[in-house]
Amino acid sequence: MKQLIVIFTLILVVSAFCIGCRTKYIPVEIKITDSTVVHDTTFNERLIPYRDSVSIKDTFSFLTNPYAYSWAVWDNGILHHSLGIWPGAVLVVRVPYYTERIKRIEVPVPYPEEKIIQVEKELNWWQRLRIWIGNIVLLGIGIYGVTWLIKRKI
Repeated sequence: MKQLIVIFTLILVVSAFCIGCRTKYIPVEIKITDSTVVHDTTFNERLIPYRDSVSIKDTFSFLTNPYAYSWAVWDNGILHHSLGIWPGAVLVVRVPYYTERIKRIEVPVPYPEEKIIQVEKELNWWQRLRIWIGNIVLLGIGIYGVTWLIKRKI
């Protein structure tokens, strides 16, 4: 019977140490920020200025440059004039365009910083009873240990 009490007390003390303090699991939230930055720029391209003039003794005139053409006809005292753009005349403007993709991963610390907040709160009757019972059990274990040591020496 005496060994049963010692084993029971030992199990009680070990279980009190095992469940007395426990770390709380705080789930870690991973925050991923994905953003796309688009840079585009518009340029005004100046065309190369062209100016042509022709003076001839004929009734027909034709002028051309890389962008357009022009013709003029004198017929019965009337000047007929026409201006046209070449079908393949395209001004190519190179616009630098690039995309920047930024991916940022933020992982907070799994445990927040400990802040000591003092709260003065009175214990309820059940908490006070548990403290008193725990004190009595510890006192009983101490007295039992001392008496057991004294009996062993004698």
